[in-house]
Amino acid sequence: MNSNHHNRMRKMVRHGGRIVAATLLVAWLCPAAAHAGAERKCKVCHDFTTGKNKFGPSLKGILGRKAGTYPGYRYVFKAYIKGEPWVWDEEKIRQWDFDTAHAVKALTGDSKAETRMPSQFMTGDPEDEIIAYIRKTSGKAASAAQRPEAQKTAAEKPATKKAHDDGQGR
Repeated sequence: MNSNHHNRMRKMVRHGGRIVAATLLVAWLCPAAAHAGAERKCKVCHDFTTGKNKFGPSLKGILGRKAGTYPGYRYVFKAYIKGEPWVWDEEKIRQWDFDTAHAVKALTGDSKAETRMPSQFMTGDPEDEIIAYIRKTSGKAASAAQRPEAQKTAAEKPATKKAHDDGQGR
């Protein structure tokens, strides 16, 4: 192959890399994309089903698991935990997903605690989708108080539609 062909290939790879990076950035930051299958944002760094660690630890079976204990993952915040680690439940996951920097300090009991995970500022429907996906992949149904429709007031619920439990809180 001649050097002209190599130069064209290098340019294509450089531009292709930029396109991929830009696409990932848009998907990461765009709320509409995040809402359409909100767990996709989490899957960039976490696995939910195979138990393999990625940049972040696997979230397979996270509900009911002690923080910082997934095998084979090196947690930054583990050194800051005072006493026994907390157990992950929906409330703690919501706290973590909204403001990780604040949550790691509150949950460890150490104002200097840190984590590699950036704050996601997830709330509302996208957060409900993530929790539902975690329950689904963990095989754990939500209690009635944890289901999104149970948290709505009577005025917010549609009068003609009855809430149902499909085992996933929807």
